[in-house]
Amino acid sequence: MRSFIVMAALTFGLTVLMILSHSNNGVQEDNNSLIFTRSISAGNNTFPIWSRKLLNSGTEAKKQCSNGDIRITQGTAPPQPSGIPTYIVEITNLCRTTGCAIGDIKLYCAGFASANLINPLIFKHLPSPNHDYCIVNNGNPLNAGAVLSFHYNNNFMYKAFSVSSVTCIS
Repeated sequence: MRSFIVMAALTFGLTVLMILSHSNNGVQEDNNSLIFTRSISAGNNTFPIWSRKLLNSGTEAKKQCSNGDIRITQGTAPPQPSGIPTYIVEITNLCRTTGCAIGDIKLYCAGFASANLINPLIFKHLPSPNHDYCIVNNGNPLNAGAVLSFHYNNNFMYKAFSVSSVTCIS
């Protein structure tokens, strides 16, 4: 049974590789994508070898970050002993470009409240008149792929978090 599962997984993986090698002539033009460089053969099958296309900083424009490069996810955590529900928020920099740090991340957070204190260096409301917005990481950059998280306690999950603005650092 195990050998059948392993064989099925290998067959699926090889099929995906074959499809990828034949789509778009095996080459993707996006500066941040994988490119087909060569292939190897095993029996009657040919398998592509993929490589990361390197950017030439002198001749190719750097990717600019955007609000869409920040992802906000939430989940539940064990409640406080008092029974107040606990939620965890993760803020992730999805930018895939090397050195793509994003700072001054501001979220729309009108009406957000927590029964517990959240470290203000991680997440805090801005002073009036901008109290409907919160600053992440005290405005400091969040590197590419980095995840920042915090817990809060409330009787309900706050569902209105959205990225208001960001600043591309590098």
